[in-house]
Amino acid sequence: MNYTLVFRNIRRSLRDYSIYFLTLTVLAALMNSFLSLSFSEDILTMSENMTMLQTGLLGMSILVSVISSFVVHYAICFMLTLRKKEFAIYELLGMELKTICRLFLGENAVIGSVSYLLGISAGTVLTGVLVKIVNNIFHLPHSYQIFFSGKACLLSLALFGLMYGIGLLRAAQTLRRRKIAQLLQEEHQNEPLKQRNIMFHVGMVLLSMPLMVIGGFLIVCGLQINTNLALLYFAMAVLCLLVGLYTIHRQIPILLIFWAKKSSHYRFKNENLFFLGQIGRRLQSSGRTLAVISILLSLSLLTMFLGLTMGAGYKGNIEREYPYDIGFSVNAPITKESMKPVQNFVEQTVSVSDVHTYHLYTFDEKIDGLALSDYNILRKILGYPEIALANEQYLVHSDTWTHHAPIQDAISAHPELLINDRVLTPAKPFLRTEPMENYTLTGTGGYVLVLPDQIAGTLSADKCRMVLSLHDDKHPELRSEIRRFVNSGAWTPILLPGTSMPEHTAISVAVKAWGIQNSLTGFTTLSFCGLYLSLIFVILSCAVLAFQQLFAIDINRRNYQLLHHMGVEQKQQTRLLNREISTVFLIPMGIPLLLLLLAVLGTQQIFGATLAQPGLVWQYGFVTVLVFAMIYGTYYLAVKFLFHRTILNHCAKIKQGVTNNE
Repeated sequence: MNYTLVFRNIRRSLRDYSIYFLTLTVLAALMNSFLSLSFSEDILTMSENMTMLQTGLLGMSILVSVISSFVVHYAICFMLTLRKKEFAIYELLGMELKTICRLFLGENAVIGSVSYLLGISAGTVLTGVLVKIVNNIFHLPHSYQIFFSGKACLLSLALFGLMYGIGLLRAAQTLRRRKIAQLLQEEHQNEPLKQRNIMFHVGMVLLSMPLMVIGGFLIVCGLQINTNLALLYFAMAVLCLLVGLYTIHRQIPILLIFWAKKSSHYRFKNENLFFLGQIGRRLQSSGRTLAVISILLSLSLLTMFLGLTMGAGYKGNIEREYPYDIGFSVNAPITKESMKPVQNFVEQTVSVSDVHTYHLYTFDEKIDGLALSDYNILRKILGYPEIALANEQYLVHSDTWTHHAPIQDAISAHPELLINDRVLTPAKPFLRTEPMENYTLTGTGGYVLVLPDQIAGTLSADKCRMVLSLHDDKHPELRSEIRRFVNSGAWTPILLPGTSMPEHTAISVAVKAWGIQNSLTGFTTLSFCGLYLSLIFVILSCAVLAFQQLFAIDINRRNYQLLHHMGVEQKQQTRLLNREISTVFLIPMGIPLLLLLLAVLGTQQIFGATLAQPGLVWQYGFVTVLVFAMIYGTYYLAVKFLFHRTILNHCAKIKQGVTNNE
């Protein structure tokens, strides 16, 4: 193979390769940076479950390499189409088919190698940023430093080779199946233009709108179902939304062009006739592709927004899940003195500032009871004001927002309680919602019934609890140490008189430091995996959209050359070209941004009140739009630069040549 010819062709085809090279470099950089993050020892030692992040990022990387291979194949076929005349000349000069194939694949191998090396360099720099972000999430001091991982480099090389290899293999199969002469003579064909009545397009739009509404309704219904049936609702919702989104995005641009052409005032104003012709041809040649890109962008933006918002929301609500430094619970009727050995074991390791042991009482199978005195002590530990109850009153405490409406409805319908021949009425207010951990330590169903002490004492105490406050709460290892002590046989609980040990005894140890640490792991995994996949989808969508524009660059050059010969000034040509490129880039992004806005509004409406950090939904909605705008804008500016350089500069050279001849 003539390597001189390979490098000369690459240098001459920099315009055609630029978008392709940019995409490969960014893919390699993202793949290497996220893999390096997953192999960082500093990150993996932050919590005992941090391997979850590593597994998630490895899985995402494999998925990314497979998906990206299709775009690589698409890009290779794009470049093959652009260079058909050049290869035809090689064939006419007597170059063999296999030599032409080797030449073309060799060029791609060089481009892939250089883009990978640059991607690795950029990924190494980006890894330091990601490591700093993770340290900030865990509230650990960290200064930026460049991070290189040999394992990540080798694995990213293997995955990049898989991605690139699949793309080249599919391109080679295309070349083998067809004669090179036939392939090079083909033009980029428009989709078959089917002349349909305008009412057909209107009917398809009207049909797609109910599908979108049904999809949204199914999602709302699925969120209210706590069984596996919710998955069926979500699957049906996704199907309806995808079909509706594709149909509406396929038909609306056609309707807009049709109505614009029907308006004589608009159609014949300035250069609108030429502009409508250009856009109409684009919709014919790449309408389906634009619709698919719109769907991919919608999924990318929604995934990025929901991943960041739900993860950050979970992080903000961690304190609500772990209000006590240490909580120890036993679902058995044991004495309070049985908790003393566990308390002594903790005090041997750390300094305890406060401790309280108490019972939960059986009211019925659905709700536990808690004595008012114990309730007020717990409130004091957490910094809440005490609550007063009359002898014949009760209240319900629930820190789980999904239970609030059912509790209020139930008490409004039946306000009085009968306990051991005593009638209790609800206090005002009868519902308290401060975070007190109503699923283990102060209840087992997400709520607890607070009763006067003398009434609670008449019920059977079937659960025992102990909470401890520490002077220093930075001890996540206490969870495993307490569990080891309890299971070692050194702790022997004593039953209350007249009770027996249940067949299955649930013992739980909750340590705030451990819970926050591992909850942050879940947040990091969810956010980074969602961000990783979304960035890749946005980049691939933008790359396909850019290639679609470059497919038409030769046709556009001839069309604008005709405008030049007709006397249209270059300033008008520039304005018209900018308008054309902007319109094609705006078409796929309209509906995704609208869906993102609806997702932001819906998330704020449904979950806004439950998030501890106000404005979090709007904040991450803005972040999603900002990241999308940066990537989308980069590809838009790249395409705009190539069009200006190829088309307008070509017209300027023609004008300069005419001037010189004169």
